[in-house]
Amino acid sequence: MKLLLSAYHYHSIKALRRIRPVLTCDMARGVVASLTHTRLDFANSVLTETSGSNIDKLQRVQNCLARVVLRDNYNLPACFLSHLHWLPVNKQINFKITTFTDESVAFGQPTYLSAVLTPHQPQRSLHSVNQNLLHVPHFNSRFGQRSFSYCAPKI
Repeated sequence: MKLLLSAYHYHSIKALRRIRPVLTCDMARGVVASLTHTRLDFANSVLTETSGSNIDKLQRVQNCLARVVLRDNYNLPACFLSHLHWLPVNKQINFKITTFTDESVAFGQPTYLSAVLTPHQPQRSLHSVNQNLLHVPHFNSRFGQRSFSYCAPKI
């Protein structure tokens, strides 16, 4: 699946490069957002605690998209991303989990996520009692540490 995902992105980038000279920067940004950036962002919250090499692969795709949109070939992807107001892939993942967590705590929706989040109840009176912290469950396995109930309170 990873190879197909990357092949799709690079095929889309190649097609975008061909039509890029006739597009304005805003039009190119819109095309990238609708065709490829949505695929990078879709379900990226399941990539929490994944290996750095997987994140690097997705980051390379995003950097390549930014270079195509801005028509630059510099090796400064952080500047490209901030100019386009895009978050790096690892921060996008954290942002999506934070958004899901906030919606689950504030509105109780979706119920399958809000059911696994429990408020932190300190054993004695602490200043942190008013900070709306969540309880971080204990997992011994790496698989358990990738779960939403573990990652959401940590992030």
